[in-house]
Amino acid sequence: MDEEERAIQAMLIKYLVAHTQCSGCGRRYKPSDVQIHERHGDVWLASVTCSACGLRGLIMAAIRSQEAEELEPLFEEEVEEGVALREMEPISADDVLDFHRFIQEFDGDMEELFRRLNE
Repeated sequence: MDEEERAIQAMLIKYLVAHTQCSGCGRRYKPSDVQIHERHGDVWLASVTCSACGLRGLIMAAIRSQEAEELEPLFEEEVEEGVALREMEPISADDVLDFHRFIQEFDGDMEELFRRLNE
């Protein structure tokens, strides 16, 4: 993917976000409210800060390019993990409620959060 295509995709992400509303105050975001931080393959990580109320949010956007190919796992563990994930039951309403309760009571940083979730 060349620089021009990346720039077009970045503008597309800003345009799409600018046509959504802030969950805090209901105003539409402006393209200048969106900050794109990084890109990994077809996945973009961005943040948005409402210029009206200051509410912040994170955005992950996936834009699949025409030449994108399915990535092969690098390690055998990734293959095993993929098989295990396909065999798992779908997430239930109880799972969502359990996580909601956990995150409400959680007091720490992201590293601590992921460490606790993996225990």
